[in-house]
Amino acid sequence: MSADRFDTYLKWAGADQTLAERLYTYNVQLSAALYGPLHMLEVVLRNMADARLAAQHGAAWIDDPAILVTNYQTGAIAKARQTLQKDGKAATRPQIVAELNFGFWASLFGPKSHHLWQSLRPIFQAKGVQRGVIARDLRDLRILRNRVAHYEPIIALPLAQRYASITTLTGWLSPSAATWIAKYSTWPTLYPAVPILVPDPASGDLLVAPAALPFLPA
Repeated sequence: MSADRFDTYLKWAGADQTLAERLYTYNVQLSAALYGPLHMLEVVLRNMADARLAAQHGAAWIDDPAILVTNYQTGAIAKARQTLQKDGKAATRPQIVAELNFGFWASLFGPKSHHLWQSLRPIFQAKGVQRGVIARDLRDLRILRNRVAHYEPIIALPLAQRYASITTLTGWLSPSAATWIAKYSTWPTLYPAVPILVPDPASGDLLVAPAALPFLPA
């Protein structure tokens, strides 16, 4: 691990090398625990969105300029096709859907895709759901997912809130998928449900919360 990367943990640990190593290990453990729930959310989101858009607008929705109106979206489709063709795979809609990343699916709920909301609203089995709230939560979870995927620190994020968003959104999309998370997720046994880092009263710098110490790996 580079000195620059580890320095982040050293600062949080108040220059305590051993505590910094425990924090790093804990970050890895929490990231691993989030992988399964994030995986389930992404899979059900893409499957539900694809099925709904295909039912509403036809199987060729991924190539309809009235559906995908941003350069990012059309670029993502083109990139997915290129990747599949490079790998010698057929660029069918199911293959393209599986190739598209979380950012693409989240973009379908952004303000530039407001025209899709009436089509996509029914995939969420909850009353009073607002597009802006879905877009915000998916944006936050995309950032979390990318940090997990790139082995970056996540313990400074509001993880209790993020995990609640994962389980809530998954439950709205697919109760059976939410049941899978509840059955197999190791998150509740790892996360202390208290902030891991808190601001130092004097400097304002983030430091390890005393209440979190018993939950860190030895």
